[in-house]
Formats: sequence, structure tokens, C-alpha cells
Amino acid sequence: MKTLLTAVDLSPITAKVLEGSAALASALGAKLLLLHVTEPVAAYVPVGAAMDVITAPVPVEPPDLEALKSRLEELAAPIRAKGVTVETIAAVSLPAEEILDQAKKTGADMLILGSHGHGALYHLFSGSVVTEVLHKATVPVTVIPVHGK
Repeated sequence: MKTLLTAVDLSPITAKVLEGSAALASALGAKLLLLHVTEPVAAYVPVGAAMDVITAPVPVEPPDLEALKSRLEELAAPIRAKGVTVETIAAVSLPAEEILDQAKKTGADMLILGSHGHGALYHLFSGSVVTEVLHKATVPVTVIPVHGK
């Protein structure tokens, strides 16, 4: 394995996901790609059978990709200090789709994701990036559990 793609959401679980990813990359002598995907903010919401729209009351600012890239670089620094090659990618897209697209684009040999550990009811209503990636991935996927131990 030469390239591992780790998707992080910059939530409190990110540190544990990076710890596991860095250890795996180091053990395999692989390059680590850190990816953060911010979902686009909808400016309108389809409502009802007629699909009327409700315009957002406040203008929505696009995400600052440079700030996100800087944050990823901060997270990458300690991993680089351990001798692992790390590249960072920030994007605005639907997370599961972007993770899969980046895997193809970069030639990633494995995807690494963290699991928030939400229950079945949560996933019934909101879905899960991990579940979607697992169903559509064409390379191995490692899911790092972040609860317990």
C-alpha cells in the first residue's frame, strides 16, 4: 500500500482517527492524504408537494477553504514530524461522494474513516457517510471506532 486517504470532519473524533491513520501509514511506509469535506450550504429548501422554495433569510457565506486547508496543515505537522509523508485536501461537496472521487483521483489504496458511533435511529433519518462509502468503495475501507478504550 502506497497511499492512504483519511477523511476527517474536524470534530472531536478527529484526533483519534489521525492517531490510527498515522500509525497505519507509518507501519506500511505509505503516504497519508488528509481530506476534509464541507457540505455545501443550501440557499433554499424544497417544501411540500408543489416543491415551493423558502429562501434563506440571511446570505450564506461559502466555506473558507484556505482556513480549512490551514487547519489540516496544523493537524498534519505532528504526523510529518514522525516521518510520514502527508498531503492535505479541503473541498466543498457531498462528503461520501467527494471521498470516493478523491480516492479515484489520487489512486488511494485504502480509505480510513472514523465512526461517531451513532445508533440505528440516527442513521435512519440522517444517513451515514461511513455506510455510504462502505457500500460504494472500490478499495478497502478501515473504520476507526472512536468510542471506548
